[in-house]
Amino acid sequence: MEANPNRVHYYHAEVSALGGRLDAPFQQVADVQAPLSLAPSGGYASARTEAFKLQGVLSFKCAYSQVAGSVSSKTGGWTTLATVAVEGLNILDVLSADKVVMQISAEHPPEGYEPKVSFIGTHFENLRIGGYCADPVLDLGLCSPGGNRYPTKSCFEDERFLAAVAEQYRRMLDEKCLPPWLKDRQIPEWVRARYTWDNSPARRQEKGFVLCSLVKEIRGEFPGRPFGNVIEIPEFGKVFLGELIVDHNSFRLLGVRLELGCPTQGAFTMATASVEGRTQP
Repeated sequence: MEANPNRVHYYHAEVSALGGRLDAPFQQVADVQAPLSLAPSGGYASARTEAFKLQGVLSFKCAYSQVAGSVSSKTGGWTTLATVAVEGLNILDVLSADKVVMQISAEHPPEGYEPKVSFIGTHFENLRIGGYCADPVLDLGLCSPGGNRYPTKSCFEDERFLAAVAEQYRRMLDEKCLPPWLKDRQIPEWVRARYTWDNSPARRQEKGFVLCSLVKEIRGEFPGRPFGNVIEIPEFGKVFLGELIVDHNSFRLLGVRLELGCPTQGAFTMATASVEGRTQP
């Protein structure tokens, strides 16, 4: 039972295992796999997809997802869970992973409006690039600067969270933070254009969201060049790991996002989960 029966909580969660499009050498849309949406009143739902294959470009062995919304028996708060996993992922025999799991849980308080958010369960298993191990280092506490307490302000407005994101951007643009094995130590112009941090309140409100990542760095020696959570791979494209989009009310986590370049061109996202929630009054 809700600790405060005079309030109503509207749940919101969405997940999908894969979606996107192929632009070249031919055009084809990849239908969204294992999609789910949570009812505003909460509850539970799950979905599963087996043996997906998009020509010789992209495949996975299986994918599953679940969403849930319920009242916490300990606090009386409203808890929302979104989980999605993709197993046996393979893209053009260049990028592969045994398993990619993205999970978000949020608990909205009986009094107040700002939820506690956790990403525990999120992980990559045996991520490989060109057969070489790539080990993403995660910061699962990125959106929990206050520990296990209910926050007093939105993560979107929290100074400690914004400082952590600013540090992510700084490291992406700092040649000194590149791995020592990398010979080409120039930061590409497209990285500078996308990841130059502007935290002015006016600019942040104009955009309405903050883009960051749960991936602090990618360890290992592999084909391509890593910049924070991003990998640029010659004749393949760009790989973005653990991207997180935060606004006033929601958290959206993208396990793997691809911008494929020459000769195969297209855009895909894999293992996407989002959580939101609103309480009235």
